[in-house]
Amino acid sequence: MKAKLIDDFLQLYRHQYNITSFSGCIEKAAFANTTLTEVHIRQQQSVTNIREDEVRNMDRLRSFVVWGCPIEQISVGAFSNIPKLQNLQVAYGNLKTIGNNIFNAVPSIQKIFLDNNVLKQWENSWFANTSNLEIIDFQSNKLEIIPSRAFYGMAHLKQLFLDYNEIKMIGPEAFKGIRHLDYLGLRYNRLLDLDESIFPNDLSVRSLLIDANYLNYLANELLKKLSVKDLTLDGNPWKCPYLDRIHYWLFVKNATLRTSNSCTGSNIPLCLYPETYSQTCLENIDDQITRSYLDGLRRLKEPLDKFCARLD
Repeated sequence: MKAKLIDDFLQLYRHQYNITSFSGCIEKAAFANTTLTEVHIRQQQSVTNIREDEVRNMDRLRSFVVWGCPIEQISVGAFSNIPKLQNLQVAYGNLKTIGNNIFNAVPSIQKIFLDNNVLKQWENSWFANTSNLEIIDFQSNKLEIIPSRAFYGMAHLKQLFLDYNEIKMIGPEAFKGIRHLDYLGLRYNRLLDLDESIFPNDLSVRSLLIDANYLNYLANELLKKLSVKDLTLDGNPWKCPYLDRIHYWLFVKNATLRTSNSCTGSNIPLCLYPETYSQTCLENIDDQITRSYLDGLRRLKEPLDKFCARLD
């Protein structure tokens, strides 16, 4: 028996439409002569999966929103009958599994919001046919790795939200093919470094958020590739010589350094000097500096906002 997706949907729309029958799916026949372009399902506890063919015969549908439902899975073929879909939101749920090649059937998709779920793994196959994507929002999931060429073929991508995950690594050439982003959010992850190989040459980012990670430095080759308009970087255990270099880079680029809303206290340290003095900036991860910095934050007399730095 199909999931109760349609039952909950009909409850939301019964006051608007005279529903006399349904087939167990969300489909055009349930709405008589009405042409639907948007479907919104909110806070329905029985909606736990979106299975193949549960949304069908909705060839005019442009926006499909499932918000606050305990969705755990989106199956292969879930969107195969809504080819003109442009906006998808499955947010504030319990999404763990997404079928391979899930968006192949919706080449017109422009916006995908899968934020506030529990996704751990990013699969490139999801986006094999999504050249029109403009916004991807995977904030507040459990992602650990962004693989190589994760965004390849997304020439129109403008906003990418990966904040509040568990990201430890971004693979080589992850951003290959992208020339400009309005927003790239990587704040509050577990990044130890940002290797220069992840970005193409001459990538322009209007707003780059890398605060609240475990970054000690940004490689000089990375700075040569990248231009930004504004940047957040607080809540990282920076080596002071490298933080000075970043400040100079921002000055040369005429960019703005912003303080995140979570790190506004005047007593929050900005950086530490290595124990061993060196006249050159060593581009390496310094575990001792990281430990010392985080320990210092834990000892602050005024409680630190939990999103200022990764203390867990």
